[in-house]
Amino acid sequence: QARPCSTPLPSEPPTPVMAAAAAAMTPSEAASVFLEAWATREWIIDPERYPQAPKDVAALYETYREIQIHPIAAELGGHGGYKIGAVGALGEPCLYAPLFRNFFLEAPDQNPSAASCQIHQVEPEFGILMGRDLPARADGEPHSVEDVWAAVDSVVLCIEYCGRRASTEVVAAQEPLGKMADILSAGGVVMGPRLPAVDTDPLSLTECATALAVNGAEVCQGAGSKCPDGGPVQALTYLANHLNGRGLLIEKGQLVVTGATCITRDFKIGDTVSATFSGLGLVQTTIGP
Repeated sequence: QARPCSTPLPSEPPTPVMAAAAAAMTPSEAASVFLEAWATREWIIDPERYPQAPKDVAALYETYREIQIHPIAAELGGHGGYKIGAVGALGEPCLYAPLFRNFFLEAPDQNPSAASCQIHQVEPEFGILMGRDLPARADGEPHSVEDVWAAVDSVVLCIEYCGRRASTEVVAAQEPLGKMADILSAGGVVMGPRLPAVDTDPLSLTECATALAVNGAEVCQGAGSKCPDGGPVQALTYLANHLNGRGLLIEKGQLVVTGATCITRDFKIGDTVSATFSGLGLVQTTIGP
């Protein structure tokens, strides 16, 4: 899934010219830096190599757009959907960023590799698989929750695993917009049971209690109501309308993970992580090397 290293890191200390180049990066150039690091696993350990923070949220989304359409994205399986998160960050209800298909794993047969994206956090989430495209309404009005739910194929019980393209130290040194620019900590998704939309009450997702356990010991609890705008389908509706406002859309077959219901960073390679969705099912995976 990841190509051999083709761009080694500079062996000499960064020069003022290199720093100026990083500061002057376009969204497309920033996308290249992040995706090259991910595809080669040559993580960004030199702070001068990390792209300068976008100037605002609109520029952040320009960077995400360039990431999802960049040629290197094809080496990661291509754009497969979106992750929603960062509730209340940067003055926004939430943020969202692209996910890539090579990092959609089927439980119990496939387990995530910690090295594939420097996994540092796991979260139980409701994934939503789209049954049809969701373009902007012809009358210009925003989609309602009912509109959006009618476009859903199924709900997928998931564990999202978060990643990074840079070292912990480099990421920690960034301002908030700079941290978010790294694809909103995108990694991938372990997908468990699927619940057909026709058999599922969307309110049940909001009310569903969740829990995460590591090696059988519970480490956090949450609920669907922790998702942006108060529930998984509400979060999906926000995403649909925000994308439409940018001239984009959620497409048939794409997977949207709708926000963390709880989180943990307390795990290591070899640990078994289990996410329970009360009354709906269980997803379990083991963190591989």
